[in-house]
Amino acid sequence: MRLLVNIRGCNGAGKSTVPMSMMNDKRLEVIPLGEKNGKPSAPYITVFHSYMWVALGTYFNKTGGMDTLKNNEDTQKALYYAWTHYPDYDVLMEGIIASTIKSTYANLFTDYEYWVKTRNINPRRIIIMSFVPPIEVCLARVQERNGGKEVNNAAIISKWLTVNRNVDYFRQEGFISLRIDTNKCPKERMLHNFLKTCDKYRGRD
Repeated sequence: MRLLVNIRGCNGAGKSTVPMSMMNDKRLEVIPLGEKNGKPSAPYITVFHSYMWVALGTYFNKTGGMDTLKNNEDTQKALYYAWTHYPDYDVLMEGIIASTIKSTYANLFTDYEYWVKTRNINPRRIIIMSFVPPIEVCLARVQERNGGKEVNNAAIISKWLTVNRNVDYFRQEGFISLRIDTNKCPKERMLHNFLKTCDKYRGRD
């Protein structure tokens, strides 16, 4: 079964490492779904053909993924397009802003499950993966990434606590919700381990 995977985590948790590791795909395709002044525009989706994954948003800037989508309307438009136009691909939703929002996305996922059942559209198993390494690890990663510049530790800690807490919320809502300690995985192995986890849940009844 194909999947819809929502990766969540605070700054430095390793969320974007997964899609960024797919950027070496020579068949990569960025598709605009909007139009402005007669020219293609946002929202965009990124299609990793070699990996058979579609990610919402783009990954050419420091802030990528769903953080490149302006609002819920763009998110729904991108998700609908990815879901219906790439039935044989898995769908990835990842971004820092969306990582701390719970009820909006729980409702969105529930609506899509209902939509699939009522319209005989290809199903996807929805998995929420929350990357929750120790907070000290996240802070150190962000500090290193910023070249020693001052960071808002309190904001990062708050996001970490929210992401960790929401793992149980999504479970209670009936979704597969995983808490993953990415500190145990070297950066170069992140994509491999992510895909391995996906395959584990892909085959479940």
